[in-house]
Amino acid sequence: MPEWRRSDIVKLGAEELTPVETLLRNNGLPYKDCCHHIGNFVGVFCSEELIAIGGLELLGKTALLRSLAVRAGYQRQGLAGLIVERLHCNAMELGIEVLYLLTETAESFFRKLGYLDIDRDKLPVEVNQTEQCQSLCPASAHALVFHLPVDNF
Repeated sequence: MPEWRRSDIVKLGAEELTPVETLLRNNGLPYKDCCHHIGNFVGVFCSEELIAIGGLELLGKTALLRSLAVRAGYQRQGLAGLIVERLHCNAMELGIEVLYLLTETAESFFRKLGYLDIDRDKLPVEVNQTEQCQSLCPASAHALVFHLPVDNF
């Protein structure tokens, strides 16, 4: 099993849209609106194959952490945690203060990272109006929130 490092994570672009959509589809996750947010996705390649991804949907000072997926055979190797860590760093560099997410299967993973449950009816308007909230994620999806550290410089 390879030992993954932060340096293995790369910024993705439009040329990776098809592999991103395929990985999401294969993991049973929404993929139809990724084209609008691909510039805020990161991923990990192994032998030129995209094996792990995650992205942000920017909404002013908040963002939706979305589309975290790891290819079967590479799960439980720390890739998801590294991707989330990188997305947190990217969000802070962009001035994002709060991250939200919706999940049907990974709430315990995100809780271990410090995410807190939030009622869907308490989501900010800008999050609630995303395609993820409106149509792509089912009403049964759990909503979670994470407050990023504020830079006091």
